[in-house]
Amino acid sequence: MENNLEEALIAGGLVGLIVIPFLVITQLSKRKKISVAMTAKLTALAHQSNSQLSRSEQIGARAIALDENARKILFIDTDKNKEIMIDLTEITACRLLKKMDINAVGSIVLQLINKNGVLSYTVPFYRRFIDDETCLPAVMKVAEKWRSLILNLVRSQRKPGGVKLFRGLTPQTSFSRPATQ
Repeated sequence: MENNLEEALIAGGLVGLIVIPFLVITQLSKRKKISVAMTAKLTALAHQSNSQLSRSEQIGARAIALDENARKILFIDTDKNKEIMIDLTEITACRLLKKMDINAVGSIVLQLINKNGVLSYTVPFYRRFIDDETCLPAVMKVAEKWRSLILNLVRSQRKPGGVKLFRGLTPQTSFSRPATQ
């Protein structure tokens, strides 16, 4: 009886030594192919929009790239088969939105607001049930980094003196409606 158990454990260990590396290599190969395909799509989109990519990043099935000189963002979402070119000269604000579904993060998106104060674009970084939850902290850092990049570009294109403050008001002052009687 003990011999059979030992033989089974040895056989299981040998199978594990062969199967596990094969699975790991297969997964790495698949990720590499996806990465190469995303890079090719970003390059093609950059060529179509006459952009020179200064930064790019892949986030799962999505990729985002920046042309700092032309002030453009290129975004690809292979899950939804979307390719978008965003002209940042039309954008005045960028905010990071983390939506919650009951007790878990439902989505992480960047919202880009145009000159009229209207939401122009929503750039998804994470979607629950589609993306891997274990990558959530890393995705949050990447989304925050891109929010900062975009905000810095948007702020640098504003003309000085574009916002006037009245006496007693600071940029942190919030407005509220007076109480009605």
